[in-house]
Amino acid sequence: MSKTAQTAATDTDTDTDTDTDTDTDTDTTDNATSKNPPHYLMWFRRDLRIHDNTALAALCERAKEDNASVSAVFFLTPEQWKAHDTSLVQVDHIARTLPILAKELQSKLNITLTVQHCPSFTDCIEALTTLCNDNEISCVMANHEYEGNEIDRDEQLSKQLAKGDIEFVRWHDQCILPPQSITTNDGDSMYKVFTPFYKKWRHTLDVSTIQMHEASAVDSDYKIKLPSSQTFANTIDDIEALSEKMLSDYQQTLENNESLQHIDMTAQLDQARDAYPAGESAACQRLEAFVDDDINDYDVSRDVPHLHATSQLSAYLTIGSISPRLCYLQASKAQEKLHGNDGDNEDINRWISELAWRDFYRHVLVEKPNLIRHKAYKEDTDNKVNWSYDNDDFMTWCTGKTGVPLVDAAMRCLNATGFMHNRLRMVTAMFLTKDLLIDWRLGERYFMQQLIDGDFASNNGGWQWSASTGTDSAPYFRIMNPFSQANTHDSKALFIKTWLPELKDIPNSILHNEDKMRKELAKGGKFADVDYPAPMVEHKSARKLAIAEFKKEA
Repeated sequence: MSKTAQTAATDTDTDTDTDTDTDTDTDTTDNATSKNPPHYLMWFRRDLRIHDNTALAALCERAKEDNASVSAVFFLTPEQWKAHDTSLVQVDHIARTLPILAKELQSKLNITLTVQHCPSFTDCIEALTTLCNDNEISCVMANHEYEGNEIDRDEQLSKQLAKGDIEFVRWHDQCILPPQSITTNDGDSMYKVFTPFYKKWRHTLDVSTIQMHEASAVDSDYKIKLPSSQTFANTIDDIEALSEKMLSDYQQTLENNESLQHIDMTAQLDQARDAYPAGESAACQRLEAFVDDDINDYDVSRDVPHLHATSQLSAYLTIGSISPRLCYLQASKAQEKLHGNDGDNEDINRWISELAWRDFYRHVLVEKPNLIRHKAYKEDTDNKVNWSYDNDDFMTWCTGKTGVPLVDAAMRCLNATGFMHNRLRMVTAMFLTKDLLIDWRLGERYFMQQLIDGDFASNNGGWQWSASTGTDSAPYFRIMNPFSQANTHDSKALFIKTWLPELKDIPNSILHNEDKMRKELAKGGKFADVDYPAPMVEHKSARKLAIAEFKKEA
């Protein structure tokens, strides 16, 4: 195994003043003769699965060596989620997953999951410290999170636990290859462009062996001591009840947000629940079906929104219901089955490259932590653009009333389902940032508020790509024409007419042509009676203005 791949599998970050090797800090004789065996804790975050969960596997292995009991905890943090613009459908996906995870942990690993309502990260620090002290927990393990608030939370917790000589060990798990493992040939810096990053990423995996981490059952009958409070739950029924109560409160809070009044949140939840059954098993079944049925047509079909030909795994990857390494390995096995060592399938390679993009944006975030603070990767470019903050224009875009059929259909789909096809994310983002010159941060936030698969690194990377302010972003002069994009990727207007039924009788040749749209929807036009607005801006003129804005001197 190469050094890089080995790092991906086993690298830890210990945040206490003690060594991670418990043998150096623990009197094994005392452990063997003490009344109570050691007690360890798994802290679940965005890793809601039992298979190939790096921290969970490591903790179970250590527990077996030390004859220790193991417990697990997850914190519901609605105030923190709201501050991070986490969507209702994603919070619901987490809430639906927790009882399934609890059942799997108990039946397969003999571990009880406790779920606690802790409004903010600050509350989590206090609650976890109390949990450890009350239950004589000597080691906590978790998987790394790379965003700023999460890093600050972990650092504060580390200091708090260290006061009681409690270890806090974190493992890299979110990426196939961890941040800072893929660097330029001089070894000193992160790649600024995806293509050379991807080549080195693939080469590293080609010459390495990915290590999967499987947890083994522990010998434990420990019943964790909990305060008598309604904020705790450790049975399946109680976890369901606590999660549902939290979700209901979260929904009510969002429904009171004036800027989100156009969203039917109950209907959106129903759509998301139908589209994304919860749990690791559902995620693995979806991966298997995609590899068996759709991956061989991915390179072409992925850009046709009405086909639903993408893997639909992003929502599961975001909350950690499936391992990214498993996704890569299954795709690689499909490649070998088709071609052995004699060739490559471009469809499979294309999907693998999407997994690499996910890694890439997390690596970028670690390299540029200021991205979490609303900073652009290319600050000079961002600062010279006179971004618009016109709320009427922004809400026209949010509600899908721009008069540009593909943009409006995509936005209405997002509002109704909590999901948007990747091609359409680029088209809608570029329309907002280039045709309307509205600050990309507003669009980035709105997507996070609606997407079931919203995660900061990928969402920020995508928005800055479209706005030409990010790493390896679209050149400012390459601006997607939303009408020609519709003609190329929705030629029969099947997607458009699904979400804009008022346009069902308008020929595709008109829908895909801005000049004809304006003429036929205007007074005296053939479709003047159709309740649909004319395009809010003229694309050619908007394009010229955007290019001039990006070209000007700072």
